[in-house]
Amino acid sequence: MKYNDKNLNLPIGIPIQNGKIDNISGIQKFGYNSSVSTSFETIWDNGDLYNYPTTATTAVATSDNTGDDNNGTVHVFGLDANYDLIDEVITIGGSASTALFIRVFRAYMQTGETDNVNQGNITITVNSIAVAKITAGYGQTLMSVYTIPRNYRGFLMSFDAGTSKQKEVELKIMVRPINGNTFQTKAFLTTFGVPIRKEYLIPEILIEKTDIEVRAKADAATAISAGFELILQDITLGI
Repeated sequence: MKYNDKNLNLPIGIPIQNGKIDNISGIQKFGYNSSVSTSFETIWDNGDLYNYPTTATTAVATSDNTGDDNNGTVHVFGLDANYDLIDEVITIGGSASTALFIRVFRAYMQTGETDNVNQGNITITVNSIAVAKITAGYGQTLMSVYTIPRNYRGFLMSFDAGTSKQKEVELKIMVRPINGNTFQTKAFLTTFGVPIRKEYLIPEILIEKTDIEVRAKADAATAISAGFELILQDITLGI
């Protein structure tokens, strides 16, 4: 343990991000869905329920504005066939990745061809499944989706959400352990147009390879943002 007395007055996230606590790291996930209606949808850029690949396959990045975006690059982060962390920079409109992805949970623009940001919507596919999207002008995915890597344990620390209209909104964190085939609700919040946040005094523990996502529905179409924070523990090294 590298944490010492002079750090005790700092928020816990600072020593974690500075690598001062052995075997511990942090994850912030935040997402946005521009039009959530009366059925539950995943809070991510592409709308509807998120679809997870079942086979590790190369990743491909394409834009709906090829003239302005092709030959730019995106940095893709996810998990390989063993659920170990991987990342690779790939070219928009170019060759597929060399790495095989079973999960993708973040991507951002590495280089842009026009005005240093994506002019069109960038879609990243794995095995022909849209697994990430960078909305035009945003430069990074907005997806409240994550999967706990192999040999890690996740501690769910917080859950937050906001809505663009004064609508009745229901939100839930759903998780699916690798040894099951169904999603389970681990948190449920309701609001009427007011931003909300839940802090866990007793965090949920999520085992390796668990899929996590935020879902929401509203009584009428509205944009919803939501996110969660995790602390990851490398269980091969202890604590």
